[in-house]
Amino acid sequence: MNPPRALRDAWDWLLGRDEPPPPDPERTVEAAWLPTWQGPLVTDALIAEGIPAVVVEDFSINLTMYTREPMSRIFVTEDRKSEAESLIAEILGHEPRHRGL
Repeated sequence: MNPPRALRDAWDWLLGRDEPPPPDPERTVEAAWLPTWQGPLVTDALIAEGIPAVVVEDFSINLTMYTREPMSRIFVTEDRKSEAESLIAEILGHEPRHRGL
């Protein structure tokens, strides 16, 4: 007897058998989590390269163990994420960080 479709989907997902969906150009994803002063500089560089990007300040009342300064996030479209991350790495000299939730 075959398990219900939803259970089969969950099992395939756990075992990594399903292919990930293709990048959606209508979906926005985080490309980097940077100190606030670097956010506009990197965003301007991305836009100059033709990658649509937006910077958003990541407000937090309390500083956490992950940050000791105000931070911002850079968002790009999902289909340009890898291109944006490689450009950010080139600008910063290291791989961009992402905010752990």
